[in-house]
Amino acid sequence: MNRRNFMKASSVVGAGTIFLPLQSLAQVAAPKLPPSGADGWVSLLNGRDLSGWYSMLQKSGKGVAEKRNMVLMEESMLHIMGNEEGKEPAEPGYLATNQEFENVHIRLEYKWGMKRFAPRTYSKRDNGLLYGLVGEDKVWPTCIECQIEEGDVGDYFMVGTRGVQDEHFNGIFGETLGPEGWSGPPADRRLPLGSPPTPGKFDPSNFRKIKDGNFEMLDGWNTVEVIWQGDRSAHIINGRAVNTASKLEQPDPQNPGKFIPLTRGKIAIEIEYAEIWFRKIEVKFLI
Repeated sequence: MNRRNFMKASSVVGAGTIFLPLQSLAQVAAPKLPPSGADGWVSLLNGRDLSGWYSMLQKSGKGVAEKRNMVLMEESMLHIMGNEEGKEPAEPGYLATNQEFENVHIRLEYKWGMKRFAPRTYSKRDNGLLYGLVGEDKVWPTCIECQIEEGDVGDYFMVGTRGVQDEHFNGIFGETLGPEGWSGPPADRRLPLGSPPTPGKFDPSNFRKIKDGNFEMLDGWNTVEVIWQGDRSAHIINGRAVNTASKLEQPDPQNPGKFIPLTRGKIAIEIEYAEIWFRKIEVKFLI
């Protein structure tokens, strides 16, 4: 997404801004998820249709992406932007779950397709896994993004939200992190020896938080995982934690200009200007 302009516009939450309460998010009563497998994982794709999901486009609104075949289930996989080039102007958006989630391990597998659409015919292919999606459906919604973009997979984009990137002086994220979450507090935030204190360094911010490490494959299947536990999360690419953050916060719908912990929300997949396949999107609830 073109988040630079969005980030500038959202860096200060105005007192007059209205945020919908979390309870108003439901489209309808969300259907129950299918039972988990023996390993505890629950698939969010049924291999047949997009039951349990809805689409939102920047200009055309809800439910249009399916009609244009911008999103569809094909060969038991989610196929995004496989539609005919030039037939309809491309526009960004997302495919979101009706269901909300909290304390969850999210896992997906993706592979880039060949098509790229104007105005990004020569740009890096871009997508994203959104989680903690709350409030109004719009492009772009209040959420946290685990970036899926060539060269940047695992970055954080705090879209109307904010948080603190964990320290990683030795280049390592995810210490004390396991498949069921963290066994200890966030990484030590003491400054390196000889470093002067920086006021506000560990206050939540809405800036992009850049990952440390390159483990994606441009021409093959990749596994992206997000472990979201309370107000903390980790981005894991092909088995390596490349980014972690804590103090995740969303605007308080009851007190404009204030923030509260972001611990619950929908999951979504971006619709951008590049073709991409997802053969797996699943969740496992943390104990």
